[in-house]
Amino acid sequence: MTGSTPGLRRRDGVQPYLSHGGAKALSVSIVFTSLACLFVVARLYTRRVLMKRMEGNDWMVLLALLFSFVFMAFFIVEAFNGIGMHGADIPPEIMLKQMKAFWITIPFYNAALLSAKASILLQYYRVFQTSRMRTISWVMIGVLATYGSWAVLSGFLNCIPVAKFWDPSITGYCLNQKGLWFSNAAMHIATDLAILIIPIPALIGLEIPKRQKIALISVFALGGFVCVTSVCRLVSLKKISESADPTYDNVGAAAWSAIECNVGIICACLPTLRPLISRVVPHLLSSFSTSTETPYSNTPLSHAQPPSYWNGTGTVMTTISRGDDLEYGREHSERMLTLVSESDFDGKRKLTVKDTKDVEDAKEPVEARAESSSSSASSEPSK
Repeated sequence: MTGSTPGLRRRDGVQPYLSHGGAKALSVSIVFTSLACLFVVARLYTRRVLMKRMEGNDWMVLLALLFSFVFMAFFIVEAFNGIGMHGADIPPEIMLKQMKAFWITIPFYNAALLSAKASILLQYYRVFQTSRMRTISWVMIGVLATYGSWAVLSGFLNCIPVAKFWDPSITGYCLNQKGLWFSNAAMHIATDLAILIIPIPALIGLEIPKRQKIALISVFALGGFVCVTSVCRLVSLKKISESADPTYDNVGAAAWSAIECNVGIICACLPTLRPLISRVVPHLLSSFSTSTETPYSNTPLSHAQPPSYWNGTGTVMTTISRGDDLEYGREHSERMLTLVSESDFDGKRKLTVKDTKDVEDAKEPVEARAESSSSSASSEPSK
């Protein structure tokens, strides 16, 4: 090997193109992508199995993970085709493979990061149901959609024709790479900060125990780590933009890109995992919550707060706690409950509380059969 950047190994005299720097960056990408995958799986289990509902923000974070997988797949191609090696040591056909893979990673990095941010904003819209928070969330989603479309499209169409990106000898036009990279990085950092700040007033205003509020704000504050990774990536971009040997100096920027988009996915998942943590390690969160885990159905009324009204017909509006419904620290969920008279094992009558929907669902088959019997009786001819 003629250069000063040795590959990891030689095999049967074949020139290796996986450098030590490329291998390190690849390891970082695999580790953080695997962590992001683990958190998304935990989130989907929490939302689909425990909470029994999936919403737009859940599908959006899954989409972000898929984009991250594509990014990692083509980064693997980059790593095995000379990233971290001096350009003079890389044959033209190998350099061509690396540059094509590099071209693909740019838009998919942006798509993964933007999808993770959109998921967070959709969570804000779902959880903080004030008109102010919903307006801010939609405005931010609009900002993401606008500059995000540009970031993704400019990644694909950086050069016209596209092939000029990896073959400078082709006649055509390319956007100013330095201006494009730094403008997109600046927008990523700005939106990171905005997403970090937006929920703070709403979180401070939550009527929950102080320790629980601090813990909840701390979880959201972890999103600040995305800002840190964005700044680190910006520093790496500055280095590569000024480099005379970009294939050698691109290792840092590539690694920080992988870290940034996957940390964004992890931060989008963190606030949704409280119900799962309550199931797996219930004592971990007990010090931050004063609520008790009580099911909605077959719950004695004494476990709920005093009813706000009771119309005397068996229906009561009250507030009741449930451990699995404590996502984002919302300790109480308002439910329409019904007082039902039942017999216990001793044959004694007692009043219990059931979810009104469950009671109505149980009544429907009975009422349907009653209506059917009534219709049959009225249709019989008189004798």
